[in-house]
Amino acid sequence: MVLLFLLLASVTLHMTLRADVALAYTMTVERTFTYSPYDFNFTIIVLPDTQYYSESYPHVFDSQTQWIINNIETMNIVFVTHLGDIVDEWNDLEQWENANHSLSILDGNVPWGAVLGNHDGIGSDQTNFEMYFGYDRFSIESWYGGAYQNNNRNSYQLFSAGGNDYLILHLQYDPSDAILAWAGDIIDNYPTRRVIVSTHEYIAWPWEGWRSPIGENIYQQLVKPHADQIFLVFCGHLDVEDHRTAVVGEHAVYEVVTDYQEESNGGDGWLKILEFSPLHDKIFVRTYSPYLDAYHQNPDSHFTLDYNMTSTQANITIHTINSTLSDFVFDNLNNQINFTVSGEPGTIGYFNITIPHEFNLGNSWDIKVDGESSRDQSIHPEKGVEWTYPSQNTTHTSLFLKYVYSDSPYQISVVGTEVIHEFTPAIILSMFVIATLMAIIFSKRKLRAHRSDWLRG
Repeated sequence: MVLLFLLLASVTLHMTLRADVALAYTMTVERTFTYSPYDFNFTIIVLPDTQYYSESYPHVFDSQTQWIINNIETMNIVFVTHLGDIVDEWNDLEQWENANHSLSILDGNVPWGAVLGNHDGIGSDQTNFEMYFGYDRFSIESWYGGAYQNNNRNSYQLFSAGGNDYLILHLQYDPSDAILAWAGDIIDNYPTRRVIVSTHEYIAWPWEGWRSPIGENIYQQLVKPHADQIFLVFCGHLDVEDHRTAVVGEHAVYEVVTDYQEESNGGDGWLKILEFSPLHDKIFVRTYSPYLDAYHQNPDSHFTLDYNMTSTQANITIHTINSTLSDFVFDNLNNQINFTVSGEPGTIGYFNITIPHEFNLGNSWDIKVDGESSRDQSIHPEKGVEWTYPSQNTTHTSLFLKYVYSDSPYQISVVGTEVIHEFTPAIILSMFVIATLMAIIFSKRKLRAHRSDWLRG
């Protein structure tokens, strides 16, 4: 019991000492830099018609989905949407098997959804679509919102990124008025979510105007009435790529068609990359082929959309003393923050960086000076690096570094590493409660023993 109380006292003292040190080195501040963790970019991948891959070029389809998995972390891919015509012939099970093999690569790695295209079912017979990509396959996923009449021909998914919440609808080829009404109700049920619509046919051939009759019906019944939330519509179906902007009042809705099925190898593996940048309020759109390892560069393959995104108040803050910071790079893809510090040769400089736990960079950190770790104090005697250690509470991690300037500036990298668990106030309180209860129990037992002895005497 005594040992337990001593442990609690030592932990509390340890935390207090760390807090005192933090105050000592943040009293005099030369410059303070503040960055939001939700300035991180995130990416949505669009897979257009894959029918000929499933029929004759399954290796091209595999190259697309495997590339997505290989780049989930580096590109922060948060969702993958398939625009329908998964197969070319709805009653050919070999094509469905090929498609299932390619798309199963995504399972358990990234949220995704698929549209029922006109080649994926005839009339009311969508048996194979339901068998391979039906409701039961997706309903177990936490990000799966639900489906119209509990089949996956019309579904919606939920995800959050960049400090915002999103809803994406996947609507079958030529959705009925009842399906569009259901989709509108789903949007109404999530009034604060930003909405994307993926469907198969929406845009017409260029000489026929902009939207097809099917697309116009979707626009009038769903997109236009919900333009305050819907900001993006994807479609395939036609072997073209194009994009336009529909303006509804003060709201812009971007309508993007993308399909490459008539190119060689069933489409040469082209897919759309949409990189959302909350820091710049932009969506950067690119067209890339993992199969060819090449980019399309024409204006409808490579363009930028303006889109306002919300940023939150969680920040990285750097306090410095006798230091000039420059060349700041906020490198979320490599889990690090890079910058240069410089000062008068022979003088001592300090910095204190405070990192909120909202960052997904890990709760334990390392500081590198000119590319070498500073965890071992003996690594940099020539640079005058005397100490570095982390201080952590329930919301932030703080790191401190002291160095002596030479003629050359130092390249500093703050790198996220493995997660470590330290004592928090909640843990300390729990331990205190347990210790108190044990003390009470021990006291009562001792009292009973004394009483027994007294009665026997």
